[in-house]
Amino acid sequence: MITRYALPSLMVLACSVASAQLTILTQFNPSNTGGTCGIAYNAPDGEIMVIGCSASVIDRYAEDGTFISSADVVGEGANDVDIDMSPSDLVMNGTFVAQGQLLLVNGETGVAEIYAIDEVTNQVIDTLVPAFGNSHVVGGSYHPQRGTFFLVQDNVPGGFVENRVAEIDATTGDTIQTFSVQPYFDVNYGDLDISPVSGNLFIVSSSDNGIAEFTPDGVFITEHALPAGVSDLSGIALDNDLQGAWVCNTSGVVFKLGNFPVSVPGTHAAALASVQPNPASEAVTVVLAHNLTGGLTLTMLDALGRSVHHIASLTTAQVEGRLILEVNDLAPGAYTIVLAGPGLREEHRLMIQR
Repeated sequence: MITRYALPSLMVLACSVASAQLTILTQFNPSNTGGTCGIAYNAPDGEIMVIGCSASVIDRYAEDGTFISSADVVGEGANDVDIDMSPSDLVMNGTFVAQGQLLLVNGETGVAEIYAIDEVTNQVIDTLVPAFGNSHVVGGSYHPQRGTFFLVQDNVPGGFVENRVAEIDATTGDTIQTFSVQPYFDVNYGDLDISPVSGNLFIVSSSDNGIAEFTPDGVFITEHALPAGVSDLSGIALDNDLQGAWVCNTSGVVFKLGNFPVSVPGTHAAALASVQPNPASEAVTVVLAHNLTGGLTLTMLDALGRSVHHIASLTTAQVEGRLILEVNDLAPGAYTIVLAGPGLREEHRLMIQR
C-alpha cells in the first residue's frame, strides 16, 4: 500500500540497545610508529598494520607488539587516512580485488581516494575516486553484504558535509546515500569498520569516549563506552572470529578490546525501515516495518526540534506499506521525522537540498 502526503521529511533512526562493557584484552605501543591515524588487522597472519599520521610507511606488528616490517604508502602523505583489509572478494572500479588485500583510504585533499593494494608486492591493484569528501575523510571500509564502501568525514568542514557517512558504489564511485552521525556522535580523528554479521557500522573518534554503532541506513543503535585507560581513538579494525576489535589512538597506543559485539546481529529491527532518497529535493519514500500495529504517529521536526507538521496518525494498513512525503515546499536544511507510539520512538534525519 502506498499513501501520499504533501509534507516534509528528514531522518536518522534512534534507539538504545544494552551492550556488555568493553574490556582491554591486550595493548602495546608500536616501536616504529608515532601517533597513529589508521589500523588494519590481517586475521590469517595474526598481524596488526598501523599507519602513522602523515607517515610514509605502513608498519606491521605481531599481536604481541613485535615489529615485523614496513611498506611504502601509496599516494600523498595524510593525516586523514585509513587502512583496512578487504573482508571478501570485491570488484572495485571494474577490477577484481581478492579477499585479504590491503585497502587504503586517503581523504586528505578534495574527494577521497580508495586504493586496493596487493598484499605481497605492495603494488596498486586499482584506485577508486568517489564523489564524496571535502579534504577530511578520515576512515572507511567495504561492506561485504551490500557490496559498497562506507566512508566517514570528520567535523572540520562544517555545514552539511561535517560528521557525515557516505555509502559509495564500488564500481562507479557514485554516492548512494549519506547520513549525519550527529547529534549522537562527533568525529575528529576517527575511523569506521563494519560487522560482516550484523552489517552495522562501528565509528570511533578522538573527541568521543565511546564507539558509536549505526545501521548502514543511518539508524543510531547505541554508543559502547570505552574501558578505563582507552581514549582518543583514531582507528578501528574488527577481529570477526574472536568478537574483538583492534583500536589505536592518536598517542600511538594499540589496544585489543573484548566483549565487542562483532558477531552479534543487532537486536533492534528498525520500525522506520528506510527513507530514500536522502538528501532529497521533491519527495521521499518512507518504508515502515511490516510487524507494526496501528496507533503510531509520524511527525516532522525542524533543526531546532520544533514541529513542522503532524504527518499522520497511522492505521495498521498504513504501517504495512509505504508513505510518500512531498517535500518540495520545504526550505533546504535538516529535518527529523519521528515515529512514535506505545513503547516506540524512532527518529530519522533527512537533508533537503535544492
